[in-house]
Amino acid sequence: MKKNKMINLKKICYLLLIISVLSGIFTVVCFGRELRGNNVSNIKKVVNSNASIGKAYFEEIFSERISNMEILAERISEQDLSNRGELAAVFEELNGYFDDISILDINGIRLYGNCLYKSVSNSEGFEKALDKKANVADEITINYEGNDEINIFAPVIYKNKVRAVIVGSMLLRDLKNKLIASGITKYGSVIIVSDSGDVLADTNVSSKLEISADTNIFTYLNECKVYGGIDNSGVRTSIRNARETDFLFRYNKYNYIVTTVPTHINNWSFMFVSKGSRNNLSEFFITSKSMNFIKILLVNLICIMTLLIFAVKSREKLLDIEKIYDAVSKIDKTIIFQYYFNPKKFELKDKFGIIIDKGTKPLMGEAIYDVYDYIHPDDLSIRSRLRKFFESKEDFFTSEVRVLNRNGEYDWYRVSGFVEREDNGSPKCFIGKLMDASKQITMEKNLVQRAENDMLTGVLNKKTIEEKMGLLLNENKSDRYYIFYMVDLDNFKNVNDTLGHIYGDKAIADTGAELSKIFKNDALVGRLGGDEFAVCSVYDAFDDESLKEYIIKKAEQVKKANQRSYTDGVNVVNITSSIGVSVAPKDGNDFETIYKKADSALYHSKNTGKDRYTLYNGELWKK
Repeated sequence: MKKNKMINLKKICYLLLIISVLSGIFTVVCFGRELRGNNVSNIKKVVNSNASIGKAYFEEIFSERISNMEILAERISEQDLSNRGELAAVFEELNGYFDDISILDINGIRLYGNCLYKSVSNSEGFEKALDKKANVADEITINYEGNDEINIFAPVIYKNKVRAVIVGSMLLRDLKNKLIASGITKYGSVIIVSDSGDVLADTNVSSKLEISADTNIFTYLNECKVYGGIDNSGVRTSIRNARETDFLFRYNKYNYIVTTVPTHINNWSFMFVSKGSRNNLSEFFITSKSMNFIKILLVNLICIMTLLIFAVKSREKLLDIEKIYDAVSKIDKTIIFQYYFNPKKFELKDKFGIIIDKGTKPLMGEAIYDVYDYIHPDDLSIRSRLRKFFESKEDFFTSEVRVLNRNGEYDWYRVSGFVEREDNGSPKCFIGKLMDASKQITMEKNLVQRAENDMLTGVLNKKTIEEKMGLLLNENKSDRYYIFYMVDLDNFKNVNDTLGHIYGDKAIADTGAELSKIFKNDALVGRLGGDEFAVCSVYDAFDDESLKEYIIKKAEQVKKANQRSYTDGVNVVNITSSIGVSVAPKDGNDFETIYKKADSALYHSKNTGKDRYTLYNGELWKK
């Protein structure tokens, strides 16, 4: 009886062990498949995130260069394009953006730069520029050193006609290096593909892909096993129709996950390819073994280790996603942000503690609007622009705002991001970055200053002073007078003829400096050309007599300051200046009128002995 009971208990124990092992194996298999699915899902998220961020960075590389070229094109639209010295000075600010900057006339003849070695005048990009469209060329060219490059075209438009075309050349290797420097290629390879499947550029971090600039991606995928719910034909259709697509493929015993997103540049697609794995990413197998006590213990140990490994791997994938944001944030001290619409949540990943303290918790609910407290009051219009953007069908947003830092000062930042939408088009999540734009804005201000100022004297050039005076005269305030001085050097020709142009240039530069000191910040000082200068001063006069006293006082100062001598050690040349003065609105309400009257007064000073000033004999002085 006892023996039978022992046998029954043993059977029950074995049965429980078998059930436990089978249940454990079944659970491990099911859980393993689920974790494997999560693993694939996490990799896809990493790939999708890299593709979206990489696409935005890729587009920004070209949009920034097009924007700078358009600024240059506008600034030089009225300049003498044959003056290579002035052009070189203007283009100096963009040397870091391009391998070469050239100017072609409308017939494709080189005016400046190295386009002599290129056949870009016959390209579609050149034709688009002649049609007043700044663009990136579809085709890849080879420069005079044998390097592949992409050309960017911008028209120089004057009076609504294309006067010339600026061509900026960017080496493909520079584009590749920028993509690698962004940190994105740490997690895979970037491939830029045309709508016909041709590879235009690639980082190809993984040599196992065997992809180069001579590869056609459609032909390449024909040799691979494409899976993941789409075949090679579907990939081809998505790229040609500029649609985002995800797929997997197997090549040379390795499996890859790919996200392809269309860009705004020539319908090119940005393709991000994960690092290859020898395991099939869509399948998972566990083989059962003979059931005995020792092997059951081993299976249990293996199951525990497997669960731990899967848990660690899943954690590593999540950390990898976090590292992506950290890598991107290191580009020019970029700050990453995420905004979720439902429920409302705003998180700023300020790794450097520039704006907020490190580790600051996300804003929730209505508190998300506190972020606008950091925006400069003059830039709060970004709130309405963001609202309109979210209500639109667009996916990418960019703007520039001043943001309050922890030192209580405002810095310029470029805000850029993309929105992820629900199936019905409503916004789901807005992800973007704040990138320090102070250097670029400083560069743009320098470009504006170079375009507005006379290169020799530093005062305003003729075009700029005419424009600014026109704006002043349009104000037409009844309690203000606008005094226009025309100053012309006497005996200036003798300086050039006797001492040389170096001394002539010095005399002109000294005149500009003296006028700037006399009038300081309360007037417009400009050079009209040659040795002729103009000053427009604003004065609030109580009566005609006080106005006249002010005019004469300044005219005496100008006359005295321009009584100078120049010598080369042997010869001495003395110069003076003749001055003509007119006043708006007494002598006219527009620039042309007061210019002619001041010129008439200047002519009188020249013809009555020089080294003197003449006030226009208008209605004001008849008393």
